[in-house]
Amino acid sequence: MNIRCFSLFNTVLEGVLLSSNKPRFSSSIIYLIHTLDTKIMHGMYMRMLIHGSEHPHHYKTFASILASFSLEDEGIFLISNQEATSKDFAPKNFFLHKLRDIFWDWFKININRYKKNRWDWSIYTENKWMNIRQKDLDKEFKCPPIKGFLPWKPDVVLCVSPHEGHTKYQLIPWAIKQNIPIISIDHGCPLVVFPFGNYRGSMMGCNANAVWGEFAAKINSKQGANRELQIITGTPTIDDIPAKKKLGKRNLKKRIGAKLNSKMVLLMTTHREPLKTHCDNIFQEICERYILDDNIEIHVKPHPVELRNNSFLKIDEKVKIHKKDVDLHALIGASDVIISPATSVIVPALAMNIPFVNLLDPNSGIEDAHLYSPLIEMLGNLIGNVSELHEWIKNPPVHDEKKIFEVFKKVGYKCDGKNGKRVFDLCKWASLNKSVSQWKDFDN
Repeated sequence: MNIRCFSLFNTVLEGVLLSSNKPRFSSSIIYLIHTLDTKIMHGMYMRMLIHGSEHPHHYKTFASILASFSLEDEGIFLISNQEATSKDFAPKNFFLHKLRDIFWDWFKININRYKKNRWDWSIYTENKWMNIRQKDLDKEFKCPPIKGFLPWKPDVVLCVSPHEGHTKYQLIPWAIKQNIPIISIDHGCPLVVFPFGNYRGSMMGCNANAVWGEFAAKINSKQGANRELQIITGTPTIDDIPAKKKLGKRNLKKRIGAKLNSKMVLLMTTHREPLKTHCDNIFQEICERYILDDNIEIHVKPHPVELRNNSFLKIDEKVKIHKKDVDLHALIGASDVIISPATSVIVPALAMNIPFVNLLDPNSGIEDAHLYSPLIEMLGNLIGNVSELHEWIKNPPVHDEKKIFEVFKKVGYKCDGKNGKRVFDLCKWASLNKSVSQWKDFDN
């Protein structure tokens, strides 16, 4: 309580100083206040509720965040133990779907379909994470979204899917009513202003959105989101990359079952039309052309949504398909060249210095293709285009690491294994009721 009072006093003092007539003096004092706040913050405990979503694979998003808890902190983590299906997010029946939307848009009412046996729980106490059954949690603080109780009131809520499912319709409205700060981690890396990305223009009730880099922050703000609330932390999903790079390509190839003496071509698909059909035709042509080439081995990583709705393209059985339970960054690091329209893949590819052929082609003639131009211009010749596809497969280029680093900073910020700690630090900052836009990276 004393720490929170101190934080409130600092916030008021900052406001007074900013309105003063001595800007240099004021900014120096504000910097000292921020530094003192940060030091005190790291000495206090935090109680965090983490919602992992209906997608079990989102565990990878939170792994390095869970590892950032210290002895003083307390945490609860819940995540689905079943693969998500389309009915988890919307009724299959068209009219029921529309009725759901009307009740939500007009009255903010939605049926809570939470089922206790569908979720796995972990609790952080006494400096370690332990699995626990929901019914064994201490029943101290009522939490209707989970149809039960929590052992305490959270200081902050962290989530990754504020745009859908249980997080959107149950957890966030409850947290807002309880005056609990909500931090979201940007799912995927938006690098193009796609029309289907309009939902990114809303903060969806969250106090801040932890984004991959400056370019993604600009994309979200162009969609309509508050730029000051797009906080650049880097993505925790790439915190394992430094360790993967140390293993080396040969060991990574062994890990994912690739041939050691062949060039590995990784195709990563998309579920979004009309881009999907355009890319599937290219993927089909690649498979037919190189399937009998002993010097080239083709691997395919389907998009999870394609597997969920059974829309993944049919290809030769000789092609190795990684449908699930795959170490994505081992797969990327083992590759000699990656071919994909998936913008999120560009970030780890750059971090691991893997040649990447971008299938987002402004000259493809498909709808909204012109929207790709700003991204392609920014990436420059570090990324291949469709016309270079076969040349890059046969002779993957080697790019200057310094140039790669400069571009990576714009799209991925940092790849030092500490992005999870940055998100954790942001959550602790928000738990103090501090302005999230004033948060500073501890490594800057």
